[in-house]
Amino acid sequence: MRQSEIETAVGLGLLATTGRTGEPGERPKVPASEIGRLLPSVDHPDGLRAQVATTGARDGAALLGITEERFAKLARLGLLTPVRCHLNRYHRIVWRYLADELRAVRRHQAPHLTGQLPPPLRRLLATGDDARPRTWRRRVLAQRLGRAGTTWERAAAVAALLPPSHTTALLTPDERRCLDAARPRPLFARARSGAAERLLEPLTRALPGPETEQYAAEFAELLDEARTTARPPHRVPRRRGRLRGPTPTRPPQSTGPGSTGPARRHGQDRARQATGGQDRSSRSLA
Repeated sequence: MRQSEIETAVGLGLLATTGRTGEPGERPKVPASEIGRLLPSVDHPDGLRAQVATTGARDGAALLGITEERFAKLARLGLLTPVRCHLNRYHRIVWRYLADELRAVRRHQAPHLTGQLPPPLRRLLATGDDARPRTWRRRVLAQRLGRAGTTWERAAAVAALLPPSHTTALLTPDERRCLDAARPRPLFARARSGAAERLLEPLTRALPGPETEQYAAEFAELLDEARTTARPPHRVPRRRGRLRGPTPTRPPQSTGPGSTGPARRHGQDRARQATGGQDRSSRSLA
C-alpha cells in the first residue's frame, strides 16, 4: 500500500496505531499485532485498499453520473466532503474524495444530483464561496478527536486549527507545554518543497469569522474540561543542569563558615584515614 493509502486508513480508523510517546509531530506507528490481524483476511490487501481508494473530480463525477461542473458545484457547496488534498505539478490544489462515499451518495440518490439547484444554493455559489477547505478541516478534526486518548490531546487537536493568538492567552506556561506535547502531527509534513508547504499551510487554519469563532469556543470548552479532569505536568526543578535529588530524611547538620557539608566531609575523613591522618582537603576537587 502507498503511504497516502496508509495515512487515509489511519485517519478513517481502519488501521490501529500505537499510542503517543509525547514527541510533538510524532508519526503514528502500526503495531505488529495490527498487521497480524490484517494478514489472514481473504481480501488482504485489496479489501483495505478498496475502502481507502480516492478519486478526483473527473472520476468522481463519473461515479455519480453527473458532469464535472455539477460535481465541482456540489463540492464547493459542502455537499461532498474531501478526504485528502495535494498540489499537482502546476501548484494547484487537487481535492480527493472517498470512492466508497461517492458510491453511497449515488446509491441513496442524494438530492441535488439532478435538476436545477434551489435558489439559496445558487445564490451561495454566486458569492464565490468554497466550502471544500472548511469541510475537509472539519473531517480532519473529527478523525483526530476520534484518535485522541486524553482531553489534552482533544484540546490540542482543536488548537491546531486556530491561530496562536486564540489559544496562548488562555494558557499557563505549564498548560502551554502540555498542549505542545499533545499537538498532532502537521498535516503536510511531507510537502515536497518550501513553496508547496507555504501554499498548503493556509488550508490547515480556520478562516477568520464564524469558523474561527466556532473552533475557539470548542477549544475553550475542552480546556475547561481538561483542567478539571487532568492537571498538566509541572516542570521538574533543575539545579546546574542536574535533577535535584530527594530531601534527606535525617536532620541536616549545622554548617559553619567554610564548611563543605556532610557528604564532602565524609569523603575527606576517608582520605585522611587512607594517608595516616594527613589532611588532603586543600587539593582542588572541581
